[in-house]
Amino acid sequence: MKSIVRGAAWLGIAGWAGLSGAAAQQAGDDAALVDRGAYLARAADCMPCHTGDKAKPFAGGLPFKTPFGVMYSVNITSDPQYGIGTWTFADFKAAVHDGIRKDGAYLYPAMPFDAYTGISEDDLKALWAFVRRISPVAQPNPENELNFPFNVRLGLLAWRELFFEPAYFKPTPGKSDAWNRGAYLVETLGHCSDCHSPRNIMGAIKQKQLFLGSEVDGFYAPDIASASLAKTWAKDNLTQFLRTGSAPGKTSVFGPMAEVVHESLAYLTPGDIDAMVTYLLDSPPPKDKPAPEAASPLPHDVYVRAAKSYIDNCAPCHQDKGTGQGVAIPPLHGNPAVIAAEPYNVIMAVLGGLPAGGTYGAMPSFAGRLSDQQVADLTNYVRTSWGNPGTPNATAAMVAAWRATANVPDYGTQSSSSFDCPKVGGAPGATGPDPKVVASITQMMQGGSRQIDVLAAAYKAAAGTTSAGSVVDALTAAYCPVVAATQLPDWQKFGELKRWTLQVAAAVSPGVAAVPLPDVPVIWAVPAGPGLVGREPRSLAAKLACPANDGKQVPKPLADAAASLLGTPKPPVDGNMVKTFATTLAQQNPKARRADVANALIVAYCPAVAALPGTSIAEQNNLMNSFGQQVIGTLQLLPAPTVAAK
Repeated sequence: MKSIVRGAAWLGIAGWAGLSGAAAQQAGDDAALVDRGAYLARAADCMPCHTGDKAKPFAGGLPFKTPFGVMYSVNITSDPQYGIGTWTFADFKAAVHDGIRKDGAYLYPAMPFDAYTGISEDDLKALWAFVRRISPVAQPNPENELNFPFNVRLGLLAWRELFFEPAYFKPTPGKSDAWNRGAYLVETLGHCSDCHSPRNIMGAIKQKQLFLGSEVDGFYAPDIASASLAKTWAKDNLTQFLRTGSAPGKTSVFGPMAEVVHESLAYLTPGDIDAMVTYLLDSPPPKDKPAPEAASPLPHDVYVRAAKSYIDNCAPCHQDKGTGQGVAIPPLHGNPAVIAAEPYNVIMAVLGGLPAGGTYGAMPSFAGRLSDQQVADLTNYVRTSWGNPGTPNATAAMVAAWRATANVPDYGTQSSSSFDCPKVGGAPGATGPDPKVVASITQMMQGGSRQIDVLAAAYKAAAGTTSAGSVVDALTAAYCPVVAATQLPDWQKFGELKRWTLQVAAAVSPGVAAVPLPDVPVIWAVPAGPGLVGREPRSLAAKLACPANDGKQVPKPLADAAASLLGTPKPPVDGNMVKTFATTLAQQNPKARRADVANALIVAYCPAVAALPGTSIAEQNNLMNSFGQQVIGTLQLLPAPTVAAK
């Protein structure tokens, strides 16, 4: 308590000038909160770093010599022009917790937000109560003198993606309160690792060498890992050293550490110093990986190349951590289409891009830039990063299958003007489906066979291939003459061929997934880029098995709404009524995934089909397929959903 009181007095007599009484009253914080903020600012060593001229505390201008050039601390007084006088608590929190400036620019990690991100919400509020009372000093901020490319803040996208994960401090279970308090002071507020750990070529702390010592401004910050400290230090003399800067028979403080002791540690309570010593003498071994990678289920080599792919291709638009950019570019973090059970939506978005719609802009295709393996790695990365709970089940073989669907040109393009079917075979040495086997598959289709698993197995056996991409190509080429022979208008022919191709890709993908995909007993809608596709069950049971309305595969409120909308339907439902059901449920739930809307209606309709007397399992599945395809087709033609649903 004495130190806290001394911290309050220090506001006026030790260069920490307070605001006027009127301004303090206007701020509306009680004195105890301000005193606590002053104490925390001491523990965080704020003033020395933000003071170039001791006559102007907190006004910035202190140079930091780094391997990348000279950086200057900024003015954090309440000056409205050069300081942070126009900031709100949200602005302050964004800078300290997230490393993002008020204008949205990324802060350089010379400001230790990578450590400060652990500061608790209550402590942030106390710090803000103190900081916003610092008297204004109208001192401009010097321009940093950084070498290219480090002077380009956009380059921090890569740094943040690879090395920074915003997260509050979490106590370690099984450790004492003193140990955890010490960890909070050392790792978070004190940011000791920033000086006592070497950095890599990108300026990030080398996790495997945490606390093992590093050079700072021409001085060497020694190894303070517990294994090293325990050899030469005891609790009593380490406590004395931290409080006074001197330990008899050991050493006296000098260099940058002298400032830390005199301006910060000397003002901490005995309990906090004791906690720091407790932690330092028993700190855990260094982590093997930076926080973002440590949270990922991907193997190291996959993570590294996938993260690079994301940084190179996606981060400029979707930002680090997949946050997106307002309504113009949707977020990937927490996006329900990204973390769906199947990875097809991400795969198709990467391969085919997305058209502009609603409030968001167009996304280009990366099919010509990324290989099947790169697309699979990137897909698994965005589905499992930044807290996304998706499963890393995409594979290169799966991507090849979906890439093959692009062989059906979009209706209205020059290549589709005459509805020419693919010429299978071709020049000597050319790869592609076996023309003779494709012809035999066409005959099977003309005879009425449409079961994809049967057709795919027949092609694999006859052509001697296991390639998922070849199967999609072959079944597309085989079905095209069947569609071409119909009397449908060209636009419907293309729609039917595209639908079939996507269905084939959805059917063969589970067989090449890295992790088993959830099985479904009936037709099931899955997102595929900007559209939907119906995935049919791999096998038919002895009786129609309806998906449970338990919230595991479809949000229960949505399924309940679908059941209420359908009432007690009598199959088969008229096509116009199916369209009405699909349109109404989508309009009532504009933020729901279109796949979830379709599946909610399927879940609600299935019990009515299963209860039909005198119908065979084949007839029941035909009823379900017809209903499901009509729902999916209707939803595909509706205007683009909101950004939140993409």
